[in-house]
Amino acid sequence: MNRILLCSAVLSLFTTQITFAGDKVPQSGTNLGNVRGGDFKQAQRIIARNCTKCHSRDRIDAALSAGKNMFIIQKVMEKRGAVLNAKEQEVLGIYWKKLSPLKSK
Repeated sequence: MNRILLCSAVLSLFTTQITFAGDKVPQSGTNLGNVRGGDFKQAQRIIARNCTKCHSRDRIDAALSAGKNMFIIQKVMEKRGAVLNAKEQEVLGIYWKKLSPLKSK
């Protein structure tokens, strides 16, 4: 039941967006705290393990490309049952923050 509610919440938060080829999610960055080696592989694993249980990766990428506030979306998902430990929250927080300046305008 919780998964159904979580999936419903995610679907209602994300609108279908066209993802342009130039809006690919960057695979590396700097000053990444818990993200080791200057890449986003750890964040990608967290997203694959925790977020794609209820919705597709394309939905997340569409929200990123549309400039949605991923930190707020993450907090809403946590209130609705998504479970992230402190390290995962830190990694995703850094990931969301680092993606913002890299989006095309």
